[in-house]
Amino acid sequence: MNRISFALIAMLVGGAVLSGCQSAMKETSGSAQPTAAAAGPYDKPGFEVEVDDGRLWVLKPGEEKSGKHVTLIGAGPHGMTVRALERDTAFEYIAAKPGFDVEVEEGRLWVLKPGQEKSGKHVTLIGAGPQGMTLRALDQGTALEYLAAKSGFDVELEDGRVWVLKPGQEKSGKHVTLIGAGPQNRTLRALDMDTALEYLAAKPGFDVQAEDGRLWVLKPGQQKSGKHVAKIGAGPRNATLRGVDTETLETYLAYRP
Repeated sequence: MNRISFALIAMLVGGAVLSGCQSAMKETSGSAQPTAAAAGPYDKPGFEVEVDDGRLWVLKPGEEKSGKHVTLIGAGPHGMTVRALERDTAFEYIAAKPGFDVEVEEGRLWVLKPGQEKSGKHVTLIGAGPQGMTLRALDQGTALEYLAAKSGFDVELEDGRVWVLKPGQEKSGKHVTLIGAGPQNRTLRALDMDTALEYLAAKPGFDVQAEDGRLWVLKPGQQKSGKHVAKIGAGPRNATLRGVDTETLETYLAYRP
């Protein structure tokens, strides 16, 4: 084999090796890219949460658990006990809702829409917030929208009434009306009674399903069963509650968001 042929073979082999290395580098680089962590059932933006011995620790970024902390019994989802380094942190976590900025100031809850700022000119609703906190907002509409907001429902204020819709539903002249059933005793409207009952019964951490005028209360992972317990008239509008066990219903009834 002459020198020219040997050199040509060496170049081809070297190119193949280099190409293989580049491919391997690309694959390694791609696999090393970080992926977003899946959201947990208790996650809320701006907080780090951890379940420890059945209690929910709530921390702001950079904070660490400490023996010196505050405890709010039964204040969290599923009626879990909440622990935080400061009371304001615990209250802000409990009060947080998508679409609103919340801040606890001197034991009172400020509720603002994105872009709004606190002002001396505001409305005050005593005892209307979570855990009986006094609620402050720039206007009545913002306060009512916050109080009416619940996960899994589209809520709209119209002429002082609260419309409650499931995603994909639209307001209609054919609807049910429950006078005084909404927040601050506002009239509630929904397309059907099941939607209205599920909205009224909704609590964080529970899956509530209306069925033949009764309300099933389930924890994540539970399913309706022919073997169940019932509490007659214990639900909103005196609806009967059903659960797979007594503990689920008792925890649900004891939890006051």
